[in-house]
Amino acid sequence: MNINTGRTHSEPDDAQSVVIPPDKGRPARKKTAQKPQRGRHVAGRLLSALRLLGYGAAVALAIMASFYVYRYADASDILGARNIEIEGCKHLHPVDLEKIIRQKIPSNILRIDLGMLRERLEQEAWIRRVEIRRVLPSSLKIYIEERVPSVIGEIGGELQLLDSEGILLQAYDPDAEKLDAPVFSGLSGDNPDAYRVLQEDNSARVRLGVQVLADLAHGATDLTRAVSEIDLSDLGNVKILLVNDTAEIYLGDHDFLKRFQAFIAQYDDVKSQYGEMASVNLRFFPDIIYNPKIPSGAKPETRPVNRQTIRN
Repeated sequence: MNINTGRTHSEPDDAQSVVIPPDKGRPARKKTAQKPQRGRHVAGRLLSALRLLGYGAAVALAIMASFYVYRYADASDILGARNIEIEGCKHLHPVDLEKIIRQKIPSNILRIDLGMLRERLEQEAWIRRVEIRRVLPSSLKIYIEERVPSVIGEIGGELQLLDSEGILLQAYDPDAEKLDAPVFSGLSGDNPDAYRVLQEDNSARVRLGVQVLADLAHGATDLTRAVSEIDLSDLGNVKILLVNDTAEIYLGDHDFLKRFQAFIAQYDDVKSQYGEMASVNLRFFPDIIYNPKIPSGAKPETRPVNRQTIRN
């Protein structure tokens, strides 16, 4: 009999290589699959919807509250235009302006059409520009920019006060307005109303006269002091009258300073030779045409030369 104490070929080398057959009596346990997280998604969507509903409700409440506040304010006397502050008046009277304002505005300050009110105030001759501000709950602030009187115009035989744009302000009062300026004549219209009807034409004439004065003031000496009147009846040939002379001086329509300086430089010499002048025409400058006065009682045959051209 042989006794073999060694390992058989069927035995594994170590215990780790031993394979234990599955227990056929128990089926293998399967890993359970995770269910989709539908519950969380539904809850999130529901929460978002509730938030949106909350925001919508808040907005709706705010709109309703604003509406009721506006309705209350609109019907209340709290927003009545009780205070009207007017600044910038020098020639205008604030009391008179306030009367105009109150005639044109509703009782509630929120209903005031500021644009329409501004247009109405700027129809006043003295007012050049207006700014209006609401100051809640019950105040209006009016800022007035008045026109600057700078021109004395002769209209229908009466002196009127104008600004540099030709806007008629009021009748000229030498005691109230101390203007050292020549009179503008040759304007259109024989009364203030007719003048305003022809405003565009008159504004062009006044602007030309203002340009004449501006040019004459820019010389080495202020030559405007020698001028007593500017006749603007012919826009192509401005006529001026001098303070100490009766001659009519025609300056054309440009280069007023250059022409007037040339005329002044030789005028005394011309008068000493030919006597007093009826007119001097500088329209064709550098030619200066002098027309001497005809002596009273002079016979045609002894009439002196009435036209002298001096080449400058």
